[in-house]
Amino acid sequence: MKRNIMGFGLVCFLIFAGCGIADTPSSAARKFYTALQKNDTKLLGQVATPETVQTMAMFGEKVQGMMQAYGKITSTTEQIDGDTAVVSVVFENGETEDLTLKKIDGKWKVAIDKG
Repeated sequence: MKRNIMGFGLVCFLIFAGCGIADTPSSAARKFYTALQKNDTKLLGQVATPETVQTMAMFGEKVQGMMQAYGKITSTTEQIDGDTAVVSVVFENGETEDLTLKKIDGKWKVAIDKG
């Protein structure tokens, strides 16, 4: 019986994760940096606000080069306050970046302010 309950729990988790219900600020931040590294505008549009997408487009290749220099993400920590979160991202080269995210229509999106 215990094995059946654990199996059911695992199946539910996988279904919810696959549907995006398990969306977290950290997962959105990781996808954001992946989109920048690969210059994937479709993914960027899914994990960033329209204003952030515009800001990133202005810097194009510079951002992509910077992300390549940072390397892979080694860790993230997040602080959530309602529909706003701050994710601290640590990269292979030791750089740390703090991202602000907003929950919009149930999904976490990176929100970079131009000012």
